[in-house]
Amino acid sequence: MKRIFTLLMLLASLLSANVTYAKTYDAALKQAEAENKIVLVMLSREGCDACWYMENVVFKDKAVAELINKEFVALYLDIHHDNLHGLDFIGTPTFHFLSPTGVAFFRYDGGANVKDFTAVLQEALAQ
Repeated sequence: MKRIFTLLMLLASLLSANVTYAKTYDAALKQAEAENKIVLVMLSREGCDACWYMENVVFKDKAVAELINKEFVALYLDIHHDNLHGLDFIGTPTFHFLSPTGVAFFRYDGGANVKDFTAVLQEALAQ
């Protein structure tokens, strides 16, 4: 039984990945400039079910995590505890896409499944 559990855990880890987040807004901009990437800011809050889904299902998808880590600098901001640097929201989650200089050029409101959020990421890259 232990072997089956270990095998299932190993398989799950191979099928999932983690998004790497910048520690601060300024660090995200600096990294984005150095790596010529877009900053992907997730505005979130404690108790947000759609935020939980994005972090624990969508962002754990191996293809989504790899795309975000390759093409974006991800930053997580809590709307109640962090400086939002002028980024607005109607609800959470809200995703802002910024140039390395901090200029917002695209926004997506709400959660999405893996397929739809991948399309959002591709749309941001196309702009």
